[in-house]
Amino acid sequence: MNLELLLSDLNDNSKYRFHLAKQEPGGTRPIDVLARSQEEWGSWQVYRGNNKERFVKDKIASFAQISGSKFLFGGIYRIVGRENEYYDVELENSYSELIGRLVINYKGDNTRGTVFTPDYIFSHTSISSIYEHKYQGEKFISYDRINNSFESIDIIIRNELNDWKVALSNVYGVYLITDTSTGKHYVGSAYGNQGIWGRWSDYIYGFHGNNKELKELYSINSEKYFKDHFKFTILEVLSTSLVPEEVIQRESLWKRKLLTVKFGYNVT
Repeated sequence: MNLELLLSDLNDNSKYRFHLAKQEPGGTRPIDVLARSQEEWGSWQVYRGNNKERFVKDKIASFAQISGSKFLFGGIYRIVGRENEYYDVELENSYSELIGRLVINYKGDNTRGTVFTPDYIFSHTSISSIYEHKYQGEKFISYDRINNSFESIDIIIRNELNDWKVALSNVYGVYLITDTSTGKHYVGSAYGNQGIWGRWSDYIYGFHGNNKELKELYSINSEKYFKDHFKFTILEVLSTSLVPEEVIQRESLWKRKLLTVKFGYNVT
């Protein structure tokens, strides 16, 4: 579908610029920012750098990269002030019902450039889809596909995404936390209330999960380190019919296999 049919009034080079926020290698995913906080997403629209032509118009149509050529609509921002390298912006109500729902397929210049004129966007872009509901985080696919950053799990748990909550609340399991900065691992187990969901919630809201080595790491590096470098995956899904001792036995087996007491963050 032609994008201009839906957003025809945005095709005005004298007023608008389109901002296609792309993920830097190893950086934060734009769609995670959009899903986490509209205020934080707004902060992604304010920087113009040293190039005074970056945003010289009145309004910014923002989009967050999903992956490759797919981008998710993040809203229309009006520039209300300009100072040095930054803008003051304000989210408008126009097309607000499409925020987090409209997906475009961009086939234009795929270099690091992120700012484009409307006529260029409309001639190189089509509508890919419109979600029924606003995007609040990625969908749950399967236990073995989980390999998520702290930021991603944070969004899932804080937004209480139902598919994830149902899947993770109804199983016990042995999980792995990886510190991507050092390569160290931590093996843990979940066998309490709400299963893996409940255990991972402890990390999202408390970071260290009350684990000795992770508490020491937290005291040195604080929460930003965890947000930037921790990833979660599941080593083994277990039935909630097991007693805690049985789950702990499986946890101990994985610690021995992965040598996480000797080389990781496990103490025993």
